[in-house]
Amino acid sequence: MKKDLISLGLLVRRGVKVFLKDKMNVFFSLLAPLIIFLLYVLFLGDLQIDSLKQAFQGMEVDEKALNAFVDGWMLAGVMAVSTITVSFSANSLMVQDRERGLVDDFVASPVKGGVVNAFYFVYNFLVTTVICFVLLAISLVYLALSGWYLTAADVLGIIGMTLFSAAASTLLSVLICGFIRSEAALGGLVGIMSAAIGFLCGAYMPLTMFPKAVQYFALILPGTYSAGIFRNLFMNGALEKLAENAPVISQTLKDTYSLNIDFFGLSLGTAEMAIVLAAFVIVLLIVNILVKKFKKGR
Repeated sequence: MKKDLISLGLLVRRGVKVFLKDKMNVFFSLLAPLIIFLLYVLFLGDLQIDSLKQAFQGMEVDEKALNAFVDGWMLAGVMAVSTITVSFSANSLMVQDRERGLVDDFVASPVKGGVVNAFYFVYNFLVTTVICFVLLAISLVYLALSGWYLTAADVLGIIGMTLFSAAASTLLSVLICGFIRSEAALGGLVGIMSAAIGFLCGAYMPLTMFPKAVQYFALILPGTYSAGIFRNLFMNGALEKLAENAPVISQTLKDTYSLNIDFFGLSLGTAEMAIVLAAFVIVLLIVNILVKKFKKGR
């Protein structure tokens, strides 16, 4: 057992070094959330604020809280998207190893196959978590400068949700990328997914603005529930401040900006979304184990 842990630690250290050595890979891992952030600053932020001002027309509104509400929506989308895109990008190491035959070398070595499989999960989770925590630090600084309505419990919840979401994304991405044999194919997948996932998580615009078919398709993605939980943690403080002057619009804002998720006619709050996300994690873990056993059997 001790020998296996040492081998795992050495493999993970090697993986992190290889990932960080490729500066362009690190940059492109950050690119998708940075694009969302720039889109918000340049275009989406003002559009959402203007839309909300029209909804509050004739009411007394705390503009600082209004801006913080929209900021929270954007940053929740950035965090949800980044855990997914960074995790998929980090799998470039696994694909490189497979393409260059290093996976076969690992299997032929005294290192157990289970340790090699665990290495790719642990390495991916570690890289995803570290990069997402950097993004989280930037997000919290941005909120501190533009308008802070988070409690200590909110911040701790966001940190925990980042870890939880990174774990779900790692299980999903390693499972999918386990079938990819070339870096070119992985690059194409990451490119398509980076563009699509921002819409499906409601990072570019509220999910409620899409047709019902798209909304229901988003329900089969773990990232949808991660984004919903992030929104509640980032936005509830500002929403409570807005509700002081306009309590009747509070529920409308929750539904419009997907703080509650329409699950085939049922409204899911934070607790229900966490349960669904936990179920996704359990299912993905079981599927990953079964796939590894099937490949080993072959």
